[in-house]
Amino acid sequence: MELAKLNVMYGHLEGTEGKFARDPSGYLSIDAGIYEKYGLDVSWRHVQGTEARHQQLESGAAHISMVVGRASLQHFLDTKKTRLLGCVMNSCTYYLITAQGIRTIDELKNKTISCREGPARGVPFGRLLEERAGLKLGKNLTLQFTEGDQDAFRLLLGGQVQAAWLPRPYAFIAEEKGFARLNEGSDIVDDPLPITMETTASLSRERAGDFSRFVHAHREGIRYLRNHRDQAMDLLQTRFGHSPELAAKTFDEYLICMDDRLTLDFKHLEKLVGQIAPSIPGGAQQIASEWIMPGALRI
Repeated sequence: MELAKLNVMYGHLEGTEGKFARDPSGYLSIDAGIYEKYGLDVSWRHVQGTEARHQQLESGAAHISMVVGRASLQHFLDTKKTRLLGCVMNSCTYYLITAQGIRTIDELKNKTISCREGPARGVPFGRLLEERAGLKLGKNLTLQFTEGDQDAFRLLLGGQVQAAWLPRPYAFIAEEKGFARLNEGSDIVDDPLPITMETTASLSRERAGDFSRFVHAHREGIRYLRNHRDQAMDLLQTRFGHSPELAAKTFDEYLICMDDRLTLDFKHLEKLVGQIAPSIPGGAQQIASEWIMPGALRI
């Protein structure tokens, strides 16, 4: 049987020296013959930059892009030309990372915390920080919003702020550099739908059968990764340059957030829409009906 070719793209998190891929599981699935079993010849390749991946989808040079939901939703709203096949990760809360010597959240008194503005929208920081540590924004605590996660990361590393809410890969690197994690504040910020599976509307029609097989195969591939920790650790160290400690942390605290159902949880979609397009007519329900492929939404 001739295999159907699918080119799948992923990106690295900016500013992490290529160490973090949004979804590295495809490499293990290819080696294990999982896609081939479903009649697919899948290539798994790095293409950096959301716009670069969009261009490859639109030109037909690639078929599926693993992309952060914030970017894929904005692209859909701007063009209406994309569709979601599913979601690899619905939620992965940010860690609160602090400078050395800060051991509890109340020790952030008279300090500054940075956080990316997008995920911060709608978060009741004032209430939560006052309830947990008696801290009052604008009085004995400053919250500095940044355009990107990388900006918050750099402010922390440069000493301009004393704490930052960071996506877990950035947090792991900061911990390697001697910064500390405050678990009591690491449930406050989340970036909904951090890994979505994007394609174009035209490809979703032309390759519907192949995409359906891909989703089934990728479910199996994620389960394979989660059940083969040693192989996953080796992949992270050899292909992405992780230290053994960083590979272990990435597997145990980041890749574990991958969801083999590959469906979008509506409550996280609703949260993302509320942050990006709160006034759009019909809200998340209308967006879901136009953007998400049948069977890929979980209510």
